[in-house]
Amino acid sequence: MPNPSLSPSFARTTLNALPGTALQHALNALLRRMRQKHSKLFANLRRLDPAVVVVEPTDTQHRFLLTFGGNDAALTVLDAPPAASDAAIKGKLSVLLDMLEGRTDGDTVFFSRDLEITGNTAVIVALRNTLDREEINVLNDAASMFGPYAGPIREAVLLIDAVAQHLRHRIDQREKERAFAR
Repeated sequence: MPNPSLSPSFARTTLNALPGTALQHALNALLRRMRQKHSKLFANLRRLDPAVVVVEPTDTQHRFLLTFGGNDAALTVLDAPPAASDAAIKGKLSVLLDMLEGRTDGDTVFFSRDLEITGNTAVIVALRNTLDREEINVLNDAASMFGPYAGPIREAVLLIDAVAQHLRHRIDQREKERAFAR
């Protein structure tokens, strides 16, 4: 059975609905869980040279600061531009999720200009190579925080997303019909 992923539209809606403080608490909980499930990944991130990377999903209201190397990796919601960073990565949330979960190649999206990288590209390459060695599924990792309820939570998220996508499609169809009738 295929392993469904968190849809970008659901993730984007969730990110945009949460204020920074609530989002930070959720990210901290998710990172704690991911450290348990992906201990090898976090050990490899600690082995990298210390770096600070701004991650900017262009279709959300939030930006993030990713720090790794030496200490445990951390992801912080940015309220203001950071004083300094080694690199920045900017693109649609769907592209960033696809890269994180290994569904797309970073070079491909970079050269197609779906992703913008500034600063020290060696930092981004090291990060990408480290992430590429691990199988990540954000939906499964997030749902696993709910213990025995992980399966039902995961299915509920998928159902809510499917209903939302269906409603978006129906609304788009109605708008097209109205525009055509004019």
